[in-house]
Amino acid sequence: MNIKIEENKILIQNCSEFDIEQTLECGQIFSFKKTKSNTYVVISDNKFATIEYDNSKTIIKTKDVDYFYNFFDIKTDYNKIKKDILKNHPETEKFLKFGNGIRILKQNPYQTIISFIVSANNNIKRIKNILFKISNLFGTKFNNIDFYTFPTIKQLSKATKEDFDKIGAGYRSEYLVKSINLLQTEEYSIENLNCLSTLELKQKLLKLMGVGPKVADCILLFGFARTDVFPVDTWVRKSYYLFEDKKTSDENISKYFVNKFKNLSGYAQQYIYNYMLNCNSEQN
Repeated sequence: MNIKIEENKILIQNCSEFDIEQTLECGQIFSFKKTKSNTYVVISDNKFATIEYDNSKTIIKTKDVDYFYNFFDIKTDYNKIKKDILKNHPETEKFLKFGNGIRILKQNPYQTIISFIVSANNNIKRIKNILFKISNLFGTKFNNIDFYTFPTIKQLSKATKEDFDKIGAGYRSEYLVKSINLLQTEEYSIENLNCLSTLELKQKLLKLMGVGPKVADCILLFGFARTDVFPVDTWVRKSYYLFEDKKTSDENISKYFVNKFKNLSGYAQQYIYNYMLNCNSEQN
């Protein structure tokens, strides 16, 4: 992958290794919008990037180049990751080829927590709509585009259950208010959470209202870069039966895959999930 850093710009050539559409549309992030056929706007915390792409190059335009260089995990060698997965698990070849350009985003932890509480038993269109409304109500408008920052926990502390009800959060409104209250405590500071082991951090996340095992694993992977987890949903559950023919619980499915892929579990999960979601959707 050929990467060139310019003022307010990251230019990436050889897009087979960096596919922005695959990366954004594979269920790991919701605070983005496709503004043209080949352009996205991504909002992360109080920063934004405009991404233009075609078959040969991707241009990330932003004043926060270092932030989005890290956000899109550009320094990580995904070809090596895929080779390591394939070497030990040849049966994963079709998953890896199908999602060849996916990268795991390094997202703001608090934004990820709020996003995935909203995502529970929800569809992507509604999730994105609710999150944009949350930003519009409680975030800060950017100077040069018609978008708002994702609000801080302090800004969100002003939100009431009625506020969330009005924007369509439904039963998740209570979850959001109670979880936001807990996230304001020292116990849930990012510094303290980052110091915990994956298991300890998962137990801490499960104390947040609206966070179950699957949502906790998503937060661990996408918000805290813990790649030793394997979130299980309907599509991953279906994929399990491509590997094993016995029924079992989601917890055991997650353990099965983590035991199989070890510290590459999060990467493998995203390739498998993306394949199952898109290929099965096309067949249905």
